Amino acid sequence: VIIDEASQSDLTALPALLRAKKLLIVGDDKQVSPEGIGFEETKLQNLMKRFLSNQVVTYRAQMSPVSSIYDLFHVVFARSSVMLKEHFRCVGPIIEYSKREFYNHELLPLRRPTRKERIDPPLIDVFVEDGYRGAGDCNLSEATFIVGEIKSIINDPKFASRTIGVVSLLADKQAQKIWAMLTDEIGPELMEKHRIACGDARTFQGKERDIMFLSMVSAPNNIGGTSTRDSFAQRFNVAASRAKDRMYLVRSLKIEQLSAADKLRRNLITHFSAP
Repeated sequence: VIIDEASQSDLTALPALLRAKKLLIVGDDKQVSPEGIGFEETKLQNLMKRFLSNQVVTYRAQMSPVSSIYDLFHVVFARSSVMLKEHFRCVGPIIEYSKREFYNHELLPLRRPTRKERIDPPLIDVFVEDGYRGAGDCNLSEATFIVGEIKSIINDPKFASRTIGVVSLLADKQAQKIWAMLTDEIGPELMEKHRIACGDARTFQGKERDIMFLSMVSAPNNIGGTSTRDSFAQRFNVAASRAKDRMYLVRSLKIEQLSAADKLRRNLITHFSAP
C-alpha cells in the first residue's frame, strides 16, 4: 500500500494499511497537514486519554486529529525514512526561499528550463500603494492588480500556453474574490485554457502552475498578528513552491511595518529583493 501526500492524510486512512504486506508512506511535514478544525482541545485530550491509553507513549501524541499519517509514521519508522532531496518543479530563484527557510538548504534544485520555458525575471515584487484589508479579509487593490496582470498575460502571444495560479496568504476569501472578478472579466473559456486556479495554500498542495501570484492581503490598516504555528509555516512553504517559472508577490505592507518576530512575511519580502 502506498499513501502519497500522507501529510494531508489523517488517521481515517489507517484501515487501508491493514491490507498491506509492505507500506510506503510519502509525505512532507513542511507542507499542509490536517488542522482538526472544530475539535475542543480539552475534549480531545480526554478522548485520547480514554481510548489511547494502551498505546506506546511516543506514538500516542501522533494519533490526534491534528496529526497526519506522515507524522505518525515519521516517528514509528524513523530509522527507515529517506529524504528525497532533488527538486524538479521550480527554477532556482523561486525554490530558494523554501530551500533556505524550511529545508535547511538540503534541497537540490535541478530544474533547467529551456529557452522557450524561461521567463525573466522569475520573481516580481509588487507593492500596492493603496492596499487596504477590508471586510471578509479581502484586499481589493491587490485583487485588481492581479486580475489586470493576468489579463495582460493571457493577451500576450508568448504566454499562450502558460498556466496560472493565485494563492491568498490569508484565508481564502481573497482568492474567491479574484476568481469571481476573473470569471466576469475574461470568462470561463480562457480560464480553462490557462488552467487558472485560485485558492489558499491547501488548494495548491501537490499542484503547480507556470506562473503564480501570491496575495499577502494584510495592509497597514490591519496587519494582523504574528503567527508562529507550524501550520502557518506550512502554508507559506506550499504557496511559495508552486510556481515553475515566475512568481509574483503582491503586497500592501512594507517590511518595516512588520515586527521582528514576523519572520515568515519579512523573509518572503526580503527574498524577492535578494533571492
